[in-house]
Amino acid sequence: MKSIVRNDILFKLNSLSPDEKHQLSKLIQNHLHTVFKNETGTWGAYKSLGAEPKIDWDKVSSQISWAFPKIENEKLEFYNSAVNFKESYLGFLEPVDGQIVNIKNINGFVIPALAYDTEGYRLGRGKGFYDQALAEFAGKKIGVCFNMSLCEELPRERHDIKCELIVTENQIYKVNEAEGVKKWK
Repeated sequence: MKSIVRNDILFKLNSLSPDEKHQLSKLIQNHLHTVFKNETGTWGAYKSLGAEPKIDWDKVSSQISWAFPKIENEKLEFYNSAVNFKESYLGFLEPVDGQIVNIKNINGFVIPALAYDTEGYRLGRGKGFYDQALAEFAGKKIGVCFNMSLCEELPRERHDIKCELIVTENQIYKVNEAEGVKKWK
């Protein structure tokens, strides 16, 4: 079921032109700037794949040390102070330098997804790297996707993580378990 939903969403996302993705990504970046205006410390970020919003993290916040994922031994590890990146076998850019950061020392994560649902559950690319890496993480988890990828409900499994905020180009949604997605106030 997840693969069918994933393919449908990828089809919609791939229909966006590069210019449309760029414009929508800038709007998402502006919303992230609002979310992070009072945050400090180390946060997990990402380097986008083609269907994900492309974010300039230095413009989101210069007060934050951004840590980027790298696949090592089939697990995500996060590195901060990275300057150089190379393409991973999955196609995203991962750091080739920087210092590894223990997940316990990361304040929160900005997590890309193909889609999010009204309860904050994500649909990723199907490998489960974020689900595995953040299974025991109790800090903040902020989801990022294009608004066209929001769904009422996504197929999910017991191990799927959820986010408490979802940021799209349209707005910042705060997830409330009892009431689904609410507009940020």
